[in-house]
Amino acid sequence: MFRWFKGMFPIEELDGLLTLQNSLIGKLKEECCMLGAKLEELSQNSRAELEQVSLERQHLQETGERLRARCSDLEDQCVQHGRLHQRMKDRLQQLDRHCQSSAQQVCELLATQNQLMEERRALNQDLHM
Repeated sequence: MFRWFKGMFPIEELDGLLTLQNSLIGKLKEECCMLGAKLEELSQNSRAELEQVSLERQHLQETGERLRARCSDLEDQCVQHGRLHQRMKDRLQQLDRHCQSSAQQVCELLATQNQLMEERRALNQDLHM
């Protein structure tokens, strides 16, 4: 099969080429193994980073859910506080109207008392004269 090839090149030259080829194959195998090891290391690192990112994402999702729930609670409290504030404001206005009415009645009673006192004084003066 290779008889025609043998005659074309000297055996030493073929042996040299074969040695060079085997050396190149060895170097390529070494580089391939090295690159395979690097690839495996990078894959492991990527998996570890991916797991860490996944854990952080889960933590952030849980934190976000808790914060949304807290925000919702605070919004409800704010609405309740607003209603309570309005009821208190209405009650204060009612008390203010009552106080104004009571003050008006006191003023009217004092005016009536003052008038009666004046009339009494006038009657006393008429009696003493």
